[in-house]
Amino acid sequence: MNDWLVAMFNSNPLNTRMARNVVKSFLTQRGIAEEDVWDLEIAINEALTNVIRHTYRGDQTKPIKISILWDGEELKVFIRDYGDHVDPKLLKPRLPDPEREGGFGLYIIHRVFDSVEFSNVCRGNLLVLKKKVRGRVC
Repeated sequence: MNDWLVAMFNSNPLNTRMARNVVKSFLTQRGIAEEDVWDLEIAINEALTNVIRHTYRGDQTKPIKISILWDGEELKVFIRDYGDHVDPKLLKPRLPDPEREGGFGLYIIHRVFDSVEFSNVCRGNLLVLKKKVRGRVC
């Protein structure tokens, strides 16, 4: 059985907290381990923050859509923005550097998820994140 969650909100940074809470609730209710929920929550937050900071350049009025599909074994997260196209070649994770502040969002996302796919779509961008994760067996 597939479970879906779809949420849409504007790009106000305060909304990332609401998105994290919705994601956490969705995952917890499906019996996904607390440690996995924490990692997923942080990585998804990083992806949303990247959209707000880089694609929308801080504009707090733009839409962001997040969709989550869980089939009992694999979690798929779709993050859709409606901003200018981003060159996927520029989206390479950097290794942590103690001398540098920030810039670790992509590194975190790639460490948490098994698959990270970014593409330009009609009027925006789509990030697809996939991770094998087990929840409660019914």
